[in-house]
Amino acid sequence: MSRRDELRRIVIAMTESSPVADLWAAAMEQVRDSHAELVAVYLHDERWEHAASLPFTREISLVGGSVSDFTLYRAEQLLTETVALLRNQIEQLASKAGLNVAFEVLPESDKALVQALFGSGEILVVATPVLRQHRIFEDLPGLAQKILLIEPEDSQN
Repeated sequence: MSRRDELRRIVIAMTESSPVADLWAAAMEQVRDSHAELVAVYLHDERWEHAASLPFTREISLVGGSVSDFTLYRAEQLLTETVALLRNQIEQLASKAGLNVAFEVLPESDKALVQALFGSGEILVVATPVLRQHRIFEDLPGLAQKILLIEPEDSQN
């Protein structure tokens, strides 16, 4: 039995700027000939909510340059839009590959959920090096069996 066959779960860890296609390709190299569960996780670091809590935070429109207060409602809109975009990309890739994939939003402050997703058996985490900047990275070495950090093939992703 190869090491790949022993994997229980492959987790694709994403942020809003992750090159989803590159992460997917790296995960597919690992999932081949494996019975591992495939899970895509959006790492929600809650910085938008923090920014919205500050009284001086403003948002400047890219289109017209108008300035408005950056509110909790707007932070929630951004989260919803980001999650929908990432989920759609993952579902399209999974459909093309004929695979099932679970999708989770993981608030990094939720230690119990971090433990549940990453701390149960033979886990491989596929992510970009930006993962090192996230609070969750401090806990991963003790939880995941292997962390595969990939460089994006195309910096325009």
